[in-house]
Amino acid sequence: MVFNVTQGSTVQVIVEYRDASGNLVVPSSATLVMTYTAISGTSASSTIAMSQSNSVFTANWESAQAALGHAAILVTAPGQPSKSDLLRLLNPST
Repeated sequence: MVFNVTQGSTVQVIVEYRDASGNLVVPSSATLVMTYTAISGTSASSTIAMSQSNSVFTANWESAQAALGHAAILVTAPGQPSKSDLLRLLNPST
């Protein structure tokens, strides 16, 4: 799925894990990796340790350093399948 985001905004990523039966699973940690093109035109990534509250993991990513276009979201957690999505960074004046 692609999520539209205004360049310069804060993106909050929220994940929760469930097993094949739908039962809640709480891994020991989770990490967010954002991959994007920087404003300078070079490829860049940010790795952020996610905060845990009960069974939910959250992290914020500041999109100000990213150029317009796409940014990839990847969330990993020990013993769990990775989760990924895509952002489309849009011009704030449109």
